[in-house]
This record gives sequence, structure tokens and C-alpha cells, in this order.
Amino acid sequence: MSWHCLRFVALIAFICPAAIAQDSSATKPQGLAKREAWTSSRIKGSPDPAPPYRVEPAFPALKFEQPLDLSAAPGTERLFVAEQAGRILSFENRQDVSQADLVVDLKKAIPELTAVYSITFHPDFNTNRKAYICYIEGNDTPDGSCVSEFLVSTTDVPTIDPASEREIIRWWSGGHNGCSLKFGPDGFLYISTGDGGAPSPPDPLMAGQDVSNLLSNILRIDVDHHDAEKAYGVPADNPFINMPDVRPEIWAFGFRNPWRMSFDKVRGDLWVGDVGWQLWEMVYRVERGGNYGWPIMEGPQPALPESRRGPAPISPPIVSHPHSEAASITGGFVYHGERLPELKDVYVYGDFQSGKVWGLKYENGRITSHRELAQTPLQLVSFGEDNAGEIYLVDYQRSQQIYQLVPNADDGRHVNFPRKLSETGLFTSTKEQTASPGVTSYEINAAQWADHASADRWMALPGAEPVQIDSDAKWIFPDGAVLAKTVSIEMSQGDSNSVRRLETQVLHREEGAWRPYTYAWNDEQSDAELVDAAGFTRTLQIRDAQAPSGLREQSYRFASRGECQMCHNPWVEMKTTSIGIQSASPLAVSSMQWNTSLPEDPAQNQMTALHGHGWLAGSVAESPSSTGRFANPYDTTAVLEERVRAYLHVNCSHCHQPHAGGSATIDLLHDVKLADAKLIDAKPGQGAFGISAARIVSPGDPLGSVLHYRMATIGSGRMPRIGSEEVDEQAVAMIREWIAQLPASSPPATPVPVTNPQIFPRLIAGSKVERDAIVKQLTSSTRGALELMIWLQQPDLNADVRQEIVALTVENPQAEIRGLFERFVPASQRAKRLGTAVNAAELLAMEADIERGRQLFVRDGSASCKSCHRVNGTGETLGPDLSQIGKKYSPAEMLTHLLEPSRFIDAKYVPYVLETTGGLVHSGLLLEKTDTEIVLKNAQNKEVRVPAGDVESLVSQQKSLMPELLLREMTPQQAADLLAFLTSLRQ
Repeated sequence: MSWHCLRFVALIAFICPAAIAQDSSATKPQGLAKREAWTSSRIKGSPDPAPPYRVEPAFPALKFEQPLDLSAAPGTERLFVAEQAGRILSFENRQDVSQADLVVDLKKAIPELTAVYSITFHPDFNTNRKAYICYIEGNDTPDGSCVSEFLVSTTDVPTIDPASEREIIRWWSGGHNGCSLKFGPDGFLYISTGDGGAPSPPDPLMAGQDVSNLLSNILRIDVDHHDAEKAYGVPADNPFINMPDVRPEIWAFGFRNPWRMSFDKVRGDLWVGDVGWQLWEMVYRVERGGNYGWPIMEGPQPALPESRRGPAPISPPIVSHPHSEAASITGGFVYHGERLPELKDVYVYGDFQSGKVWGLKYENGRITSHRELAQTPLQLVSFGEDNAGEIYLVDYQRSQQIYQLVPNADDGRHVNFPRKLSETGLFTSTKEQTASPGVTSYEINAAQWADHASADRWMALPGAEPVQIDSDAKWIFPDGAVLAKTVSIEMSQGDSNSVRRLETQVLHREEGAWRPYTYAWNDEQSDAELVDAAGFTRTLQIRDAQAPSGLREQSYRFASRGECQMCHNPWVEMKTTSIGIQSASPLAVSSMQWNTSLPEDPAQNQMTALHGHGWLAGSVAESPSSTGRFANPYDTTAVLEERVRAYLHVNCSHCHQPHAGGSATIDLLHDVKLADAKLIDAKPGQGAFGISAARIVSPGDPLGSVLHYRMATIGSGRMPRIGSEEVDEQAVAMIREWIAQLPASSPPATPVPVTNPQIFPRLIAGSKVERDAIVKQLTSSTRGALELMIWLQQPDLNADVRQEIVALTVENPQAEIRGLFERFVPASQRAKRLGTAVNAAELLAMEADIERGRQLFVRDGSASCKSCHRVNGTGETLGPDLSQIGKKYSPAEMLTHLLEPSRFIDAKYVPYVLETTGGLVHSGLLLEKTDTEIVLKNAQNKEVRVPAGDVESLVSQQKSLMPELLLREMTPQQAADLLAFLTSLRQ
């Protein structure tokens, strides 16, 4: 082990005192009681107004077997349903229809068939009786995806003779085959195709930008005419018809899995829902010859930006949904029916996983409205449209019925929702936190870091039904169940008599979904009030001997309901419980967490006791010994790696697991092998913060590990992004110790710089001039700054020396270094900023001054816009010219770009990190890459040229060069002024 690693381990002795119990407060929960039904619950419905629509069966008597598509035959009153297994059925378009009639069973005619995906009808169906069906034959087959033409009988109950099949076109069948079939207003058949791959890795066939094949495209063909060698013709105005090495059938390309598409029957616009990969779900308004980015982009964010680009610039999505609210988008239709006039001209679409339905209106080149229309319990696999323009929703498996939207009359449930904790029925005495009958306390093994706060937990179960733990160790709660957590903090660190309750968080399960709420405790500590949907922030003054001036001022965030669901997202619940719909997953519900001893009887297992008392059911609950348990991260007697893995699981994995929203591709779930977590020796894709030879975890080298840096800073690179604003000193020391003892997988390509240990005593013994020089030297690099940060944590360090050094570091011009030291400064002495929880509506409503905003752009260091952007000839050219940016974006859209600069990065402005064989790190935009040279433009707008032979690695980043939280350092008025100036730029 190197000298600097030994020094880090030694420092743990003074950074990690005896483990702090993260899960105990002054009011201890009551002991385990025999199960009774919780009859006092008053938690029903929601405190928020109901969405404007709900769904009801459109044809109550009909059910189907895994329906995938619904289509209307022109000139008829029949609707046709395609079932996955191969059957096509039809029925009369009447609400009281009693049966669906078999049109054809293609599986009987085509034994190799594995699925039918879609059906559509020729515009002249009344005269030619032609239907078109996409079906799949096998997986990973070169021609396994097939579109064929069939003839439909003229009988009252239509049928299809399989012998009438005429194959039109075939392409590769893989996991993503498309396929949606729609005739355009031009009479040509449009066909959507996916990238032919499994969900991961992304685009394994590299098909998205490869226009020499039929994958990842919208195809446009003429089925009424055919070429000599094809069963179809290619329209003469297809965009790539004369381009060499490009399939002429392509109308647009760059899709991952365009599952459902439709034409606006009035305007003719083509709308496509494209299923995303790890982070985003996309809706596109597709234009002729368009490139929609996959796999270079996943909607607004780079995925594989180094991929070779196809023959068109990339167009952004009209709408992108993060995986915190959608996970498998299903394209819909623009509504032109009569039943719901308020939806006229609204594009209605939804999500298979969450069941949510949205509507957007697109006018004059921009979205004029976008809102959630309904929350449904459906697996929305498809939408259908009848000949009158009415829209239907197809449920794949939960009910296997066809639904329609209906107005959702406000039933007043939000009015009666308990506004005080005392009104919920959870406690017989709210002040004393005495649980009601049917409510029991429980403990967990590993608690989340909560900025020095601790928690008590309760479970409430109505009725006689216990929590079922199935054979897969998933926990299934009955409807009406509640999980509650009261969060408290010591107002004088180390004094248990100073504990103050902050909030009681509640997860309520209703209609298959967990819904999050929180109640903020009053000053008298007698009750708590329901926090509104937007949440709020409170400043706490904590007496703490280790803090500057003995006082720790910290912000405590009472999370908005949207913030709750960012961590409590449905992907977490997939791992631990029976997944709900729009569900805010419980994070600490698992056998690994609950498999612990009863506090009042350490000899008794909690899960066994809960099983014996009727709270839990299932063999796992009866005998939990085989399930294992999380280590307490703060228990220094436990195995170090088990502590680390438990900490990363409970604090990080709710975002950093597949699909859950974390933009890094690491997987921090406890049950994932460390070698498969994409953590060890992995190059950071979200920024290296100036660390030379950086890795997410660099074995044996804590200072070279981005994981350690992100946990140690409170600057813009901090993790987690929400839920915590204070550094967990014990955890950072634990991570540092763990990384230091990891064996290096290979010697570093270049020696890691190590500071001379003799420099640190000079910080105490030297003169102020010498001390200033040493601090300047150390903070010239991130590695040196990290060493200085660790040194400053010594508890016996002279307070005046610490204060003098901190005063120098917090003025450092490099944000990644400054953020490491800001926690040493009292919050009251830090700049008053807009912060991270920006109220966009308030900011947009503020009176603003364009001239003040112009001055901010031109001169003020808190914005520094002109260092990258140019306006009317003033400024630099690193980023896009903003001279006409006001034409492109509305004020709300502009604010979104300022708040979330990485949400959409134009492919031309994707940043790269280059590391040389000599250990130098450069970052910037990639201007040129040849066999002899790499050229970057760095953040100082200077070209950096590196011979190709000197390049150790060149890695694209998913973070914009435009700083995250750019407005965080501004006052609200400054942000409003800057926004007004940018919006005014139209010439």
C-alpha cells in the first residue's frame, strides 16, 4: 500500500469516532404487538385535485388475450384487434357489443409465428378489401419481421383467408422490431422498425445511424405498385432515393423502438412514440428525412455520441419523459372526435409501465400546452382510433380490455384528506407518537444518510390481510397500507434531550400504487401539518462543537411530491415488492433490511416475530435466516466491504440501477457483484472534476476516485443531488478507507502525483506568507485540494489556522475545488443564492430588467455567459451563438435550458475528456479526430492539439460544458433579469 493510502487510513481514527446510531430518536417506537386490524385510518384519496380524466371500459363485455393493436377498417363500423399470439378479432363499434368474432388465427396458418404486432387497412378498403399485418417469426432472424397483405371477406362478419397472403417486406427480427403500420394522407404505407436488439447494451447492431439497412427507421413504401424485384414500389419523393448505399424506403431514421405511430388526420403530421433506453422516453413529430439521434442520443441526452452519424442532422424530441415518470412510451393519436371537445387537436399518448396518459397541443412550431390527462391502472400497449376520430386505450394484460377516456368528476376526496398528522389515524397520541391498534413499529439494518437526522418507522395494515412475502422475496402489501417515518434531529449535537421532530413522511398504498406525502411538525411539537405538493425548505441552527463557531446552520428540505418520486421510483419496487402503478416505491422494504433483532428483545428476530404476530406471511418471513442482511454502514466492527455496499445501496442505488434515472451507467444494487457494478476502474462519464487519471473508483487511489470526490463536496458535483446537502464525514472516511485497500488491477499508465508529506507541518509552523503559498500550491489541482480538505478535518487543528486556510480556499476560482471547502464555512456566511429548489413559476412571474440582464451576460462573474456564448458579435464562440435565441425558445423553455443544461445537448456540443499517455487531462468539444491528431476546443475557447499517438483515452461525456446549477449562485432577481435579456434576443 502506498504512503498516501496509509495516511488516509490513519486519518480515519479522528474522522470516524464511535458509530452514530442513525435510526434512533428521543421517542422510541413501541414494542411489537399482536396484529389487529387498523380501523382508525382516515388516509384515503389524495390531497391533490384529481386529474381531468379517468378511464372506463369502452366495450365492457369484451376481453382479449394480450391484445397489441386496435384498428378501424375504413367505411365500416367494425374495430379490429390483433392479439399477440396470432389471432385477429373484430367487433361492432357499439358499447353494448357482446362478442368479438374471429377474423383469422395466423398462428395456425404460420406455425413459425411468435407474435402479431399490428394491423391496418388500405385507404380504399371498401373496394379492394386489403389489410396489412406485421407479424414476427422467431428472434435474431435476418428476415423474421414481416409485413404482409391479406384480403378480407365482404361478409357481415369479416374473415381473412390466410392463403390470400402476399408478402410485402421483411427485415431482421430481434428484441426491438417496431412495428406500427399506418397509411399516410398521401396513400403510402408507413412502417416503423426498431434497432433489432435487446434492451441492453444500446444498439448492439449499430443500426440506428446505419441507413444501409431497414432497422431503426420509418419506412415509406407504395403497396399499389411494385418494382421488378420487390412486392412494393418506392415513392419517387422519398428523401434518400438517389443517395448511394442508403435504403430508398427510408423516410426517417435514428429510432430505438418506435412502437406506435399515427397521422393527424386533419394536419397530416406524423407522431411517433419511441421507447427509450436507460433514462428517457421520447415523442417525435417526424419530418421527411429526419434523423432522431439513436444511438448517438437517447432523446435529449448523449448515449453513444462517438457513433458514426447518418446523413442528416439530429432533431430533438418534441417531448422527453424521464424514467422517474415513464418507462415505455406508447404513441397515440391527435384527437378529432366529438365526445371530448376539450381535447380537440390534442395529441394523446401514454406509458406502458406507469399507465399515465398525457396530452399535448402543438401549434406554430411549438408546444402550446402539455399536461397529464389521467392516471390509469392499465398496461397501455396501444391506442386506437375509430373512423369518427374517437380514441381508445388498449390494456395488454391487467384487464385485457379496451378503454376510453371520460371526464373525471371531482369526488371531493382531496378535500377530506387529513391535513394534520393527528387526523390520519396512525397514532392515539400524536405528541407522544403512540401507535394506534393495527400500527406497529419496525427497525431496519441500514438507514439512509439524512444530514445528521434520525428516524422512527411504523407500518399500518387495515383489514385482516398481512404483508405477503412471495417465493421471490417480493413484499406484497394490501391496499390501504401505510408506511410512516418520523424524522428527528438533535438541535445540540450529541445531546439526546435536544431532539426535535422535523417531519413524518407517509407512503400510502391505494389502487395498487404507493403515494408519498409528508407532514411538517409545528414548533410546539404537538402535531404536524401536511406539506403542500411543492414542498419547502427550512433553515436549522444546530449547536455543534465541530462546526465553525460551534454552530452548524443547515437547510432541511421538506420534499415536493415530485422530488419524493425521483428516489422512490417504480424501478426500485420491481426489485423488492410487487410493482405498482405510478408507484412511489418503498426504499427500505426488503428482507435484507428487516432481517434484524427486535430492539426490546435482541434474541428474537424481527421478521420471525412479525410473522408470528400476524403482520407478515410467507416462508421467507417465517425463516428469514437464508435471506442475509445489510451491514450497518456505521458499525466499525462489521466487514468493511459489506458496510460500503450497504451504504451505496441505501443511499445511491435507487437512482443508480438500470432504468432508474441516474445518468451514470453504474449499478449499485447490493446483490450485483462488484465486478459487474461498472464501478471499479471505470472511467467517469459525467465529469472528472480535474482529477488526473480519474476513475469512478480507482483501486488503491481514493484521490483519483470520482465516487470519493462526489461524496466529499457540496459543490455542483455533489452526490446525491437531492435529499441531502450535508457531507457524511463518516461515510466519506469509510469510502476512502475501502478504496485505499482495494488492490490495483494494473499499474497506472503514469505515476499518480503524491504530495510531499513534509508540506503539511509547514501549514502550522510556517509564516502566513509560506502558508498562503502552500495552500495555493495544493489547490492548484483537485488531488492536492482533496488532501488539504482531509488535513483540515483534524479535530485538534488550531481554529485560527483552519479559518485562515478556509478563507483562501473558498475564493478559489475553480468551482470543483471551491466546493470541497465550502462546508467549513458557516451557511450564514455563504453567498445567498437561488439554490437548487427553483420555483420556476415565481421566477417567470418576477418583474425583470433587460438591461440589468445584459450587464450580467456581459460583465458579471456569477453568470460568465459571454465566456462561452456570443450575442451580436460580443462574447466567445465555444457554445452556440445566442443572438436570436429568443426566437427559438419561450421564457419557460429558456429557463429549463438554464436549469438543466445537460437535459438536451446538441450533438455538436457534446464534450469529451482526453487523457494523454503522460497523464495530462484535457476536456472540451471535439473539433477534429484523424489518424494523426485529436483537436479539442477547451472551456477557455482555445484549441488543444494532441498527436494521436499520445492519446491514452478519449471519452465522450453526458454532461454539458455549460455548468449544472448555473443559476444556483445567483439571486432570484439576477436570474429573472438574465432570463429577460436572453428572451429579448430575436434579431
